[in-house]
Amino acid sequence: MRQGKQLADSAGRLGATNNEMEMTAFLESLKKLEQLGLTQQPLLLVLNSQYVIKSVSDTKEGPAWMKRWKKRNWKTAN
Repeated sequence: MRQGKQLADSAGRLGATNNEMEMTAFLESLKKLEQLGLTQQPLLLVLNSQYVIKSVSDTKEGPAWMKRWKKRNWKTAN
């Protein structure tokens, strides 16, 4: 919300996986917050995507997946 207003948007891409679109939505949200100048204040992000949550957050199951992806230079474990 910005000054009591909620922002919403939607988009899609033919052939994209569900995980890809969930991560895209998260990243586009962060970009929009940056455009609005909302990077210097606490934010509460409400997420229901376990893929995004586990990708970017340390959880009781372990560290954020992104930490391992960066260590492997963004390549798969294979």
